[in-house]
Amino acid sequence: MRGVRVLEIDSSIASGYCAKLFACAGAQVICLEPSGGAALRRTGPWIGAGERSAMWEYLAAGKRSIALEPEDERVDALLGWADVVLSSANGNADAALELHDRIAAANPAAVHTVVSGYGLTGPYRDWRRSELTDWAAGGHMFITGEPDREPLQGGGPWASYMTGATAALGTVAALFDSSRDGRGQLVDVGAMEAVAGLHQWTITMYTHLGYVKQRWGNRFGEWTHPIALYQCKDGWVSIVAPSPQAWEALCVTMELWDLLADTSLEIVGERFDRAEEIDSQINAWLADRTVADAVRVLQTSGVPASPLLDMTEVLADEQLEFRRFWTEAPWLGPAARMPARAVALAGGTTLGPAPDLGQHESEIMAELSAGVPPAPRPSLDLRDARVLELGLAWAGPLAGRFLGDLGLDVIKVEHPLSRGLPGDHSKAAGWRWGTLPHPQVRSPIYPDGQPGERWWNRSGMFNKMNRSKRGIALDAKTDTGAGILTELIRHTDLVLSNFSPRGAKSLGIDAAQVAELNPAAITIAMSGYGATGPLAGNLSYGPVLQAHSGFDEATGYDETGPVRLGVAFPDAVAGVHGAFAALTSLWEREVTGAAPHVDMSQFEALLSIGGDMLLAASVTGVSPPRHGNRSDDCWPQGVYRCLGDDRWIAVTVASDREWTGLVDVLADPVLAQVKDATRDERRDQSGLIDDCLSRWTGGREASEAARELQAVGIAAIPVLTNGDIVANEQIRARGYIASWDQPDVGVREFPGFPIHFSRRSVTMTPAPALGGQNFEVLSKVLGYPTEEIEKLMAMGVLADKPPL
Repeated sequence: MRGVRVLEIDSSIASGYCAKLFACAGAQVICLEPSGGAALRRTGPWIGAGERSAMWEYLAAGKRSIALEPEDERVDALLGWADVVLSSANGNADAALELHDRIAAANPAAVHTVVSGYGLTGPYRDWRRSELTDWAAGGHMFITGEPDREPLQGGGPWASYMTGATAALGTVAALFDSSRDGRGQLVDVGAMEAVAGLHQWTITMYTHLGYVKQRWGNRFGEWTHPIALYQCKDGWVSIVAPSPQAWEALCVTMELWDLLADTSLEIVGERFDRAEEIDSQINAWLADRTVADAVRVLQTSGVPASPLLDMTEVLADEQLEFRRFWTEAPWLGPAARMPARAVALAGGTTLGPAPDLGQHESEIMAELSAGVPPAPRPSLDLRDARVLELGLAWAGPLAGRFLGDLGLDVIKVEHPLSRGLPGDHSKAAGWRWGTLPHPQVRSPIYPDGQPGERWWNRSGMFNKMNRSKRGIALDAKTDTGAGILTELIRHTDLVLSNFSPRGAKSLGIDAAQVAELNPAAITIAMSGYGATGPLAGNLSYGPVLQAHSGFDEATGYDETGPVRLGVAFPDAVAGVHGAFAALTSLWEREVTGAAPHVDMSQFEALLSIGGDMLLAASVTGVSPPRHGNRSDDCWPQGVYRCLGDDRWIAVTVASDREWTGLVDVLADPVLAQVKDATRDERRDQSGLIDDCLSRWTGGREASEAARELQAVGIAAIPVLTNGDIVANEQIRARGYIASWDQPDVGVREFPGFPIHFSRRSVTMTPAPALGGQNFEVLSKVLGYPTEEIEKLMAMGVLADKPPL
């Protein structure tokens, strides 16, 4: 986004990463800092004997700095300069709105994006947040960790990063509006909704089945198996075998003939229910093998697998070296390096060092005095842009759904068999609300556990992920079907897919073939490892990438081994970044006339939200330790048991003032003895403080405890289940739980859209029935007569039900 001008005001991790994505896309970014420096300069991890913040060095790379106090009149000149203003709110929603009024007065065309914990409206608008509470409020903490222990945060502030990525997506959409009509707007993004939006089916399990998703340690809960971490003789591997092909290949490779012969294990839910039995045999096969040997044999046999690396090992990964993923940072140390970008974008740039405080003041003021005119802007209405989405599983469909929610015309192309097999519907009898359905009918998440007559249109998982799209069911492997796909490509602005490079080429949707058919069409290819490099052909799912990236190694209890996150987090990361790449590529095409191709590696996108940890590891030579629910910067911080079964509260005390407030609220004479303790002294007394906090929270409902702590300015939130999210007063007040009349289902609730615009409307439409828009798309987009479409339906080239 060359020429776009971004002003970032005293950033948080979320707003800092939002601005970084713009900088990587070619925008100019100025950090407006107070005289004491931005808060990120005081945020760990630390490098250089604790003198420099790796977080600042990573997130501020390539930006410029000016230090001014808010009352300085030059601030208004900067506001007038900016196309985008990014700010953060933490317990001070009114201050954010006052800033918005000032921005609107100085520059009516500016987009102002505010990131906060809970949004600028609703009963929690003034609640405090932290990196810990972001995980708890968004529903990810409750399902991460061991079932008999406290829930866990992720091993880094990745939820906050993803709030920033979500904000970046909304900001680009608002920029398109401003560039078209010259009117700015407020973009309001709360971490609670942004992080809740990073689930695959967690929330839908509750709205459709009433089931509260649980913690399952290193297994992938409830749905299928094996998707898990396993130990070899020299380390850990991630193995993911949900598909029939991968399960058969796993059994053949490991010679698990009894499991292969057991036809009941062809049902994915049955494999989860019998995970102990399956794992005993997998563990026996792995026990005498090295990680490298196990991964090589499994990948060769068609089983997705990866080593579990720590972040020092990630820094030496051959795939990343081949794709020149790293930016060297010799000013921080001889071995210092950090991710160069989340996605390689046309118009993007390599970022230099983070700025010193106020380093560019004279330079910036000279530019303002010179009155440099803004760069050319596109006039495209996003509602006029057409996207052809060929998405599988989660990452691709999520990117397409974001684009559809933002108003683009997304046409989903799927195979008539893409929605799976029916299973034994008789097993649905006797199901009770709040329980898991029988394995035969579990994985699609049917409403009320019932497949119904047209079961292929009733999957809660599919309908949640594919709203706001039109859909056609096309067998593109036939000559006639391939011809229709070719014609669709000629009539689209953007082709989005998350096929493997080989699969995309086979289907005719790789960059070269699309460019030949339609030189104006953008391609966004979202493969696991990217289209080049020694691992380009490796099979991957989100859990494979999560282990390979060092994220699993960084997550866990203080004294135990690695723990996987409760969802396949890399898929969500890729979906948001893929949608951002699509919008920025549309911007680039409209400005330059050239249609970019984006070779997106989901692995690299994931690593981009761990850039601070990777930078610190490169400088220190030590991978970041697991720290459970602790923080390097805030003491005390933790997750504490409350009244009720498996009920918990997440608490962060971030300052001496908050510590004093905590001591007063708890009124514990033991705690009163250390009321004057410094942060480091509190860390040394963490056991005593935790005991006091646990006694206090143990006698209270989590929501009651959170309100008492929030009343004195302490970040605290119950660790929310999926059911809690659906019922939560803040979520409801913000309209995040949405409902629509879904074909063959009726009115049902689903997770909604996590970005709020002051003047842009978001209209969510039901997910398409299988082939639901066959006639509409072929007639209105391609000009086919009705009788020709009916003929294609009769031939099976098009379908509106599976050909079973």
